[in-house]
Amino acid sequence: MRVTRLSSLIGFGLFTTLVINGVGCSSAAPAKAPEKTAKQETETAAVPGTEQAAAQDTKQVTAKTEAKPPAKAVTPATLAEAEKVLDLETFPLPPGAKSQGPRRMATLSYAVEKPSQEILDFNVQELTKRGWKEVAGSRREGQFAGADFTHGDFHLNLSLMQPAPNSPLSVTFARYGNVALTSLPVPTGAKQVFAFPATVMYTTDAPVKETAEQCRALMLKAGWTPYGGAGTTAYYRQNAVQVLVNIMSAPGQGGKTAITFTSNLLSLDLPAFPDAIDFRYTDMTTEVTFDTKSSPQDVTGFYRKALAAAGWKATTDEPLTIDWKKVTIFRKPDQEMITIATSEFEGLTRVRIDHQTAAEVAEEELRAYAEAGRKATYRPGDKPEVSVVTANSLAVQQEKPYSLRMQVKRGTANAIASAAVEALIATGWSGVPPAEAPVFRTWMLKKGEAQIWVIATEPTRADSWVAITGAGVTLKP
Repeated sequence: MRVTRLSSLIGFGLFTTLVINGVGCSSAAPAKAPEKTAKQETETAAVPGTEQAAAQDTKQVTAKTEAKPPAKAVTPATLAEAEKVLDLETFPLPPGAKSQGPRRMATLSYAVEKPSQEILDFNVQELTKRGWKEVAGSRREGQFAGADFTHGDFHLNLSLMQPAPNSPLSVTFARYGNVALTSLPVPTGAKQVFAFPATVMYTTDAPVKETAEQCRALMLKAGWTPYGGAGTTAYYRQNAVQVLVNIMSAPGQGGKTAITFTSNLLSLDLPAFPDAIDFRYTDMTTEVTFDTKSSPQDVTGFYRKALAAAGWKATTDEPLTIDWKKVTIFRKPDQEMITIATSEFEGLTRVRIDHQTAAEVAEEELRAYAEAGRKATYRPGDKPEVSVVTANSLAVQQEKPYSLRMQVKRGTANAIASAAVEALIATGWSGVPPAEAPVFRTWMLKKGEAQIWVIATEPTRADSWVAITGAGVTLKP
């Protein structure tokens, strides 16, 4: 299931639902509003980022029903282009903030116990430094705060939500990409109801099924590729931009058919399998799941070819058999990893694709070594104390006697890890130096039956650290 950016999408969803069902909206013909250009409409429209804002803005829908000239079409941004404009994986967090889930280029959500206005000002300043401009009239303050921003053709929504006075503040960034939704193709005769940077609604007299077929054909002709769907909504992707097209009956619009476009930016450039069933992509975890009637060999063959074109290389010529699954692992020179697992399920091939950043791969490797250390504590015999050099680290954390972790300054992880390894080798430990690697390196040392693993991590988008874990030993900083 695709992870939604709750604070903004709840508002958009409620707003759209109210319009479709006519709650708080007049169904009479709209009064003629002063004419504006498409650019002015985009710059001055306030995006309803909360339920409160949605309820307030539904009364203004009739003033926006007049058709506007379509915006100029632009090529959907690639991952590299979107990352150059803003990378939320490296965007600074305020002191005390805790990330809610993995950080990705296009997705960021965190909680912090600070006043809403302070955090809003903090993020506005950081975005402004990076060339983003706050959309005039879009700012919201109070319990449900936020604002909208533009950077060239790119749009972004910042939402802050504090459900109760004593609860943490929830902060969410939603990146919509660079495609103006009013530039997307619609069936002949469709009339615009409202237009915001992240959502546009049209109505048509044609039946729902016919409209859905027409919209699909138009999106395919415009170069968009099907990318799953849910209920009455079909998803399409082109480069790093995803567009969701919802087609449904709209009682509040005189029984017409409503066409609603929304968009978001993707953090992973991964194609959908051609005959995927129930294809689902989650941007926060960059994970894909689907079923297919095709064979596991067809699935892995398709992705071997697609991923090779993007610089990925399979680590084995044939899938590995792990339990009941067939697993193929792909790596990039920057140590990112994609794992494709296939299995049989009720006559279909069930597929799960997991993408991990290099830092996440290092964390997973560390967990595996920590598990080995945990199991070793149950073995009979002494667990000799081993001194570990922790000089020049910023902080040392040790929750278990067999494992510790050092926070270090950027650019020093490899040197600090090497010093710790050299000290161990001087006391009788042996091992082979790790290969050069851009993000993390792992030393494996052995002395008798005991083992020690040292991982030095220098991620480009996170803090540097060194972790040391042993099996059959007690570590002493």
